[in-house]
Amino acid sequence: MKIHQTAWKLSLAIAGALFCYTPTATARINPTPLPATAELPQQMPVEIAQGRYCPDGAGGTPLVNFYETDNFWVYICEADGLYYYGVEKGSGSSITLPVEVEEGTGYVAVNGEYTYIVNGLSLSIYRGNTLLQEDSVYRD
Repeated sequence: MKIHQTAWKLSLAIAGALFCYTPTATARINPTPLPATAELPQQMPVEIAQGRYCPDGAGGTPLVNFYETDNFWVYICEADGLYYYGVEKGSGSSITLPVEVEEGTGYVAVNGEYTYIVNGLSLSIYRGNTLLQEDSVYRD
């Protein structure tokens, strides 16, 4: 029994010595700094306190309707009447025009000889009576 007690005390002494003399590892973390502002396109409508608003480029006014196609984001905004704010996704170029609501047609905006018609199904761009482009709307 004395040998058991001696072995037990010796094993505790060794474990304690190993615990006390084990070097501690220190990790040094050097985080990569993030840019002050992220370069994210802000083209989607902004929701603030249950209200929907057009992007800053459209004046941040109340949003009446929003449409998205493969090539465009189209906002129908309200500020002293309705206006059409269209953004071409590839280039980011935009156009702002007064818009009228035509029952059975949708929103119609005219810029000289060009006419933009948007509804829940499509965005159609005409030059005179010639259809130049028609994109299906997949978000309204």
